[in-house]
Amino acid sequence: MLGDKQRYRNFKKDTDALPQPYDEAMKAIEKYMWNFAKGEGFMDALEAVLHMFQESSAENVPVENIIGSDPVKFCDNIMAQYPNDLWIITYQNKLRKQIKEITD
Repeated sequence: MLGDKQRYRNFKKDTDALPQPYDEAMKAIEKYMWNFAKGEGFMDALEAVLHMFQESSAENVPVENIIGSDPVKFCDNIMAQYPNDLWIITYQNKLRKQIKEITD
């Protein structure tokens, strides 16, 4: 637990160190994505996005080139890579299973 808190503090520190507008975009993405996360295991996804932003900011790649025209689609594509760490995927799979059992 202590390690998780330190990991999150380091993540927040690194996010704050991003230049504008990368830091604001990263904070907005983090806020959105946490709505679907089960817990601390989701830090892998957030750190992957952070590293993408760090590398892109160092190369002056515009935020729009990183996330594209639809930030929700960008986040959904990232989150799809971490299905075991999302509540929504758990509920989607549960619903699929229930309907399949009903209709079979």
